[in-house]
Parts: sequence; C-alpha cells; structure tokens
Amino acid sequence: MVDWIDIHFELSRRTQYWHLNDRIEKLTSRKEYPEALDLGEGKTATRYKLRVQEPNLDAVRKVLNDIESAYGFVAPAQISGIEISIDFYPAKPSKEARAQLHGVLVRHFYPTTRVLTGNLKWPRFTPGFVDKTGYTVSRNESDGSLDIGDRMTPGMDRPALSDSTYYVGERDDPRTFWRIQNKVFDKQNKAAGIRDELPEDKKRVRIEVTLGHVGCREIGLIKFSDLKILPSTRLQKGFFRFMKPTFAIVRPGGARPNSAAVKRKVEEFRRERFLNAGVLGLQIGEDAKHQLQALQMPRIRRWHRTRGSKMPSKVRTGAGPYGTMIAYKELTRVVERALAGLQRSVRGEMGV
Repeated sequence: MVDWIDIHFELSRRTQYWHLNDRIEKLTSRKEYPEALDLGEGKTATRYKLRVQEPNLDAVRKVLNDIESAYGFVAPAQISGIEISIDFYPAKPSKEARAQLHGVLVRHFYPTTRVLTGNLKWPRFTPGFVDKTGYTVSRNESDGSLDIGDRMTPGMDRPALSDSTYYVGERDDPRTFWRIQNKVFDKQNKAAGIRDELPEDKKRVRIEVTLGHVGCREIGLIKFSDLKILPSTRLQKGFFRFMKPTFAIVRPGGARPNSAAVKRKVEEFRRERFLNAGVLGLQIGEDAKHQLQALQMPRIRRWHRTRGSKMPSKVRTGAGPYGTMIAYKELTRVVERALAGLQRSVRGEMGV
C-alpha cells in the first residue's frame, strides 16, 4: 500500500492555506492542512506541500484538478516523497511465527552497503538491548583502526529483537529510509498515548520504504501524473531487495590442514555474523576486510620486493555490490507479486 504521499504545487496567485483545505474537505470529507512554503503578507502563499495519508489517488487527482481550476498551477504538481509498505502475514498466526518472519526479513534484507554513507544510516533497531537504539554491527567512532576490527568481529554484533523496529538509513533522507517492524498495533497516537491492539490474524510484519525526492526521481516519479506508470520492477530492484548468503564448503584432509582449519573458522565467523546481522552485516564485514587489505598493501608489496617474490593474483570472486550474495528467489517472487498488485491498484486510481 501507499502509506502517504507528499505533493508540491505552485499556484498562479497567492491564497491562504485554509481556503485550500476547505476545497479539499468538500471533495474528500477529510482535513489535510496544506503546508505553506513561502508564507508572506496576510499569511498567503503560492507554494504548498500537501501530505495525504493512506491516499485514494483518484480523490487526490480530483483535488489537484479542482485547485488548479480555481488558482492555476505555475507547473504540474510534483511528487516530493512517498512511503510504500508491504505487509507479510504468517500462514498460521502466532507470536512465534511473526518472530521468525521478522528474523527472515531482517537477515535477508539487502539494500547494499552503498547506502551506509554515515553513522546515522547504520543498521540499527529500537528498543535495543542496552540503549534505546542498538546497532547490529559494532562501531568505534573514536578510533578508525579499531573500527575496522569491530566491523569484522561477529562476537560484538547484536541481533535485532523480534519485537523491535529495524532501521536502515536516516529519517528524511533525500533518497530513502527503511523500516521493518512487528506490527501489532494500529492507529497509534504516541502524543495522546492511544493505540488499538490488532487481533491475532491481523498482526503482521511490515517493511516500509520512504522515498525522498531523489528516490522518487530514481524510479521515474517526478510529476503526480507519473504515478500512471508506477514502475514496480525499478521499485523492487532499487528498494525491496532480498538476498541469501553463500558459504564455502571446506573439506577435511589435504596437504595443508592448518589452512583448512583457518578457512573453517572464517566460515564459522561468517555464519555467526549472518545470524546476528544478516546479509547486510556480512557485506559490512567484507567491506572492512577490503579496507584493511588496502591499508596493509604498501607493507605487503615491500615484503615481496625484499624477497624477490610476486604478489598473488587478486581473487575477484564475489566482487561488486552483491558480494557473495545470491537472490532469495522465493521471497523475491512474493515481493514481486505484492508490488505488481500495488501497481495495478495505483494505475486504476489514476484512471488508467
């Protein structure tokens, strides 16, 4: 479903926001309170942002046509943000089944580590074990060299609790922000302390993807009318990707038993990392390993030069944004069907 949508529009003449709200309420029986962006004399404005919760896009389309007919638009209304969610229900509703489903989604969700461009975007969950927010992979912000070691050490990981909300990215990011939550309440108003507990068969695990203006443009959503061709394939590829890890099989015996023992230990560490921090955590560890190798490379080259030996050829297996991951085909098909259904629904509401 579309949880909400932000629409920017610029009027040909100034007006006060409540005049716009009156027109919206007459058409939809809902108060939406458009936000004035260039408030001026007499509390009038020409540029507005309209956020519509759980929108009926046919009704939104009629509202925009009505406002344009009354005030005129300088340019077509644009989409500046949208939040899309997919709900996952266990086949047999229970707390244990939802906990398992939450664990599967968190461990296999893979937006790639390219999105982790700052500490505030690091994979985390709330409430945490100790602090309000717990990071799945440990960081050491005060010492860069120790930070590399922490990112490679699965023993310091913290798996997301089954009743927690898991986050990747930063809220209000111009591209995207993700949440995975065990949804057992509805119509929550934290300020008023009000919430409705859902019946067992309505409780589910939800992944929410919030696209800012950059993310919207990445999938081709610029004008409001672009929703007519909501590209579910690009949406899934860029923002709803789930992967599986691969692990090496280290067979006993051979001429170098010590080497085999080291390889087995490495794979044990990788399995532990996956169980605690998922495929995203595995790739964080791989990135840290490559960073450490880059830092040590000058010393390694000097060592080979002094001995007259050659550098071993670089192993490129698993290189790239997917590393050693493979597609989680079953889960990918489920998401594909859900987004295709959303695409049909959105196009229908847009009059296609």
